[in-house]
Amino acid sequence: CPLSISTIEGLLHDAYIPGLVAIVVNSTGILYEQAIGYHSPIISNECKPMNSSNSIFVLASISKTFIAVAVMQLVELNHLNLDTDINHYLSSEMKVIHPLHPNIPITIRHLLSHTAGIKSNFEEELKHFKPNDDFTQTNLTKIISKYLNNKSNWLSESPGNVTHYSNIGPSLAALIVEHASNSSDWLYIPHYGESDYPSGSLRMSARSLAIFLQSFLNNCSSLLLNSSSVDEMLKIVRHEDSDIEFGLIWNWRIIRGRRFIGHRGAIPGVTNIMMANEKRTLGVIILSNGDISKDDDQAKKVYETIINIMLQLFDCFEEV
Repeated sequence: CPLSISTIEGLLHDAYIPGLVAIVVNSTGILYEQAIGYHSPIISNECKPMNSSNSIFVLASISKTFIAVAVMQLVELNHLNLDTDINHYLSSEMKVIHPLHPNIPITIRHLLSHTAGIKSNFEEELKHFKPNDDFTQTNLTKIISKYLNNKSNWLSESPGNVTHYSNIGPSLAALIVEHASNSSDWLYIPHYGESDYPSGSLRMSARSLAIFLQSFLNNCSSLLLNSSSVDEMLKIVRHEDSDIEFGLIWNWRIIRGRRFIGHRGAIPGVTNIMMANEKRTLGVIILSNGDISKDDDQAKKVYETIINIMLQLFDCFEEV
């Protein structure tokens, strides 16, 4: 315990995953850290080994957890209110209303819990991925406005009455963070990426992400002033008969009968997971270049492999 490197290499080989980095943390530090495999398939010309500090991954939807913390920082400063109409924070040129329920305001809580009534349209979102530097020809405001001005991108249900995962909702929350903090740089970092960047395009190493997860295990004491802000993030917004229930971005998941809190992330060429156990005494990060975008049997094998490794790490280190 834990699995040997050769065993994990065999699992990755069987699932056609070129490589991954796995880290286990508790509230005081890193308990386990392993980089296995390569940045690219072995048959490629650039067969660079994985490294926990230097291998930079696209976090995919794990990026959204940073939005939640940024929002709560501004809530603590009384710059934002989770239950105020979001149009209070947007420019008059960008008024956001549900076209079928114009009298029901959309709030930041709705955006962060995926209950705003916004539909997922992945075909439309894939248009944001453009070759070379073409993605810099538009910006987050234009992307969101175009998406939300299309009535077909809204659900029939009113805000607050249904949970439906979307990327645009959290990105809109990130835009509100930019406005409320008087900063055009998301997370105080200049924008050099894909236009819908807040919901899926943060990039960092597993070691850097481990610092964030360790802070989370410590009630985000290095990031937030009050433990009640973490309680707010983790409070389930809509209790549903589902294996996944959302707080503010952070979601509770039942995986093979065990309850975890965290987030997963996947885009073409990337499959990641960041989870803490229910008591938040232990956290596991797995960042990989496995691909589940086709949602076929191969994708299921990739995801199951990542989950199996994650659960084994929890089994091993929860006993310590």
